[in-house]
Amino acid sequence: MIEKTEKQTIETSLNSVLEKSKGIVFAVAAVVVVVIVAVAVFATVRSKSIEKGISQVDSIAYNLTNESKDLSETDIAARQDKALEELAKLSDKSGVVGLRANMLAAEINFAKKNYDQARSAWLKAIQAKGKNYTTSLCYYNAAVCSENLNDSENAIAYYKSASEDEDFLLVDHALFSLARVNEDAKKYDDAKAAYEKLNELHSSSSWAQLAKTRLIALKNAGNIQ
Repeated sequence: MIEKTEKQTIETSLNSVLEKSKGIVFAVAAVVVVVIVAVAVFATVRSKSIEKGISQVDSIAYNLTNESKDLSETDIAARQDKALEELAKLSDKSGVVGLRANMLAAEINFAKKNYDQARSAWLKAIQAKGKNYTTSLCYYNAAVCSENLNDSENAIAYYKSASEDEDFLLVDHALFSLARVNEDAKKYDDAKAAYEKLNELHSSSSWAQLAKTRLIALKNAGNIQ
């Protein structure tokens, strides 16, 4: 009788533990379900937010260029200013929306010869999306803006960043420009290195042919060995 009672007590205790364990398992499972649902909702909302942002950038670009051939310079400038005002609301966004908003703002500012603002927008575009297929182009354009600002130090830095991507479509031009700016700054060894890298990379390109000419000129002038 005592053994039976003890057995029942043990079974009761075991069942109680199992029931409690089930409760814990179900609680954890419930949390996981909540997290999965939250992630799914976030992904959907994020996707819609991105679509909305891209749509806004496309709309700004359309309104900027639509039937603009017959517009006066004053009207074009007014459209540009309106576009920049609208893009400013999207420029701090991360991802593709911020990337496209800043790239469009950079193009507009460059057309208006606002080179400092254009450069800032190109660099902000890089920050928005991180390294991607547009990164080298943004660096290249930031370098062009720097040249227009007579800022050779940053022009060199940005051309160098652009030229490090050997798959960049304008890599030959970037390398030649890097060498040219270094040459203008009397950094002849750095210019030589960029010209030689261009020759090594694409020896038959038109930019490489110009690079060979510059190397000969630098040697004849005694600026490089």
